[in-house]
Amino acid sequence: MTTKPTALEAGMAYFDHPTVVEAYTLAINRIGLWRSEDYLFTKLFSQVDTLLDLGCGAGRITFALYAKGYKHIQGVDLSSGMIEAARAVASALNQPVPFAVGDATKLDCPDNAFDGVIFGFNGLMQIPGRVNRRTAMAEILRILRPGACLVFTSHDRALPRYALYWEEETKKWEQGLQDARLIDFGDRLFTSAEGQDGFIHIPTQAELLAELQAVGFIVEGCPLRAELALENDSVREFSDECRFWIVRRPS
Repeated sequence: MTTKPTALEAGMAYFDHPTVVEAYTLAINRIGLWRSEDYLFTKLFSQVDTLLDLGCGAGRITFALYAKGYKHIQGVDLSSGMIEAARAVASALNQPVPFAVGDATKLDCPDNAFDGVIFGFNGLMQIPGRVNRRTAMAEILRILRPGACLVFTSHDRALPRYALYWEEETKKWEQGLQDARLIDFGDRLFTSAEGQDGFIHIPTQAELLAELQAVGFIVEGCPLRAELALENDSVREFSDECRFWIVRRPS
C-alpha cells in the first residue's frame, strides 16, 4: 500500500516536481505580473530599494520587476528545482538577477538588509505548521529595515464561496475525523492539475492579523485582489481570489 505524503513532504515535493517547475517557468511570460501586483509593488517600493522576492519560484515576479527598473532585487526559494529554472531564465535573458536556495524560516541574510520583501502567490501559507509560519514572519521582520514593508498573499476561508467546505471540515475536526496529516485547522492537502500532491493553509483575516501582530508587524491593510484590479482570464485561472497583506516593521 502506498503511503500518502505528510503535509511537510507534500509541500517540499510539490515545488520540486518537473511539471510544476515547468508550469511556474511558463508563467513568467504567460502570466507575468498581475495588475494587482503591479499596482501595489510600484506604489510601495522605489526602484532604488533593495528587494527580496521570497518564495520566488522560477522568478515570475522577480523578472517582471527587474524589467520595470527594480535592479536591486534578488530571489530566494526553498525548491532547488525552481532556483535552477530561474537561473536558466536569467542566463537566457542576460539579466544578472541573483537567485539562491533558502528557507524562509532561517534566512541567510543579515539584520536590516532589505527595503522590502515580497512573498507572492500564497507562498507563506504553503509552509506547513503555524509555528513554522510564525518563525518565517519573524525572520522577515528581522531582515527588513525599520519602517520597511512586507507584501504577501493568502486565501481567506471566510469567503462565502468556501463556506460549505469549511463547515464540513469543522465537523470533521470536532469529531476527530480530519486527515491525520493535517496540522492546524485551515490546512488543505490537494492534488494539482499536474497530478502532484501539495499543501496550503487557508487562514481567516482574524487569524493572520493576530499572528502578524504577535510577531511585531504593523498591519496596514489586507484588500482582496478584486478590490485592487480587474485581472485577466489567465491570472484568474492561474490563481483563485486572494488577499494582499501590506504590513510594516515598526520604525
